[in-house]
Amino acid sequence: MIAANGLRWILSLLFCALAVYGLWRAFMARTHSWTARLAHGLHAVMALAMFAMAWSWGMDLPATPQVIFFSAAAAWFVVAALALPSGPEPRGRALAGALPHALMTGAMAWMAAVMASGMSMGAAGGGQAHDMPGMDMSAPGALATMTLSGTGDRWGAGLLALLMLALALGWLAKGFDTGRPVPRAAGDGSSGGAVRAAWDLGCHGLMALGMAVMFAVMV
Repeated sequence: MIAANGLRWILSLLFCALAVYGLWRAFMARTHSWTARLAHGLHAVMALAMFAMAWSWGMDLPATPQVIFFSAAAAWFVVAALALPSGPEPRGRALAGALPHALMTGAMAWMAAVMASGMSMGAAGGGQAHDMPGMDMSAPGALATMTLSGTGDRWGAGLLALLMLALALGWLAKGFDTGRPVPRAAGDGSSGGAVRAAWDLGCHGLMALGMAVMFAVMV
């Protein structure tokens, strides 16, 4: 749904890189718990879905399976934080850490539902893709091929763009702070864990930043 070739390719490369990283963490990090690996896998699927949405052919993908999948993923993050063992971490802290991921996956479900709603409205009215009642075609040279025309949907997209931007800034700042080199005692193996944590936080931040851009062009 992005008309500007430069922005579309930048986001495509970003989401592809994030998908590769998520899959690598999901299948190669054998020391992680199955819940952590599943979370990385879900992030990889999110990245692939966002990659598809950046292109016009992504509009042809079935929306209902995406809505169901990402809604279930959002619920899973919350349930896993509350019901599954989290080691020494308190339940409240685990839930606070899971809510941003639930928000991201829920936002994905919302985006798929809104895009599908606009397309179905256009089909019901007998219109073509360029005059869907739920969407407006952008003028030549605009960033988005189609933007939302409903006031509520546009406000929703704008709010989600701001929330994703806030998450991105928070994760990126924390990632830079976590990855900052500090003196460690000889034989201390915690540096490797800190580097992995910094990479994870950075990837979460970049994912949220890419989503913020995608929501912003829908407004």
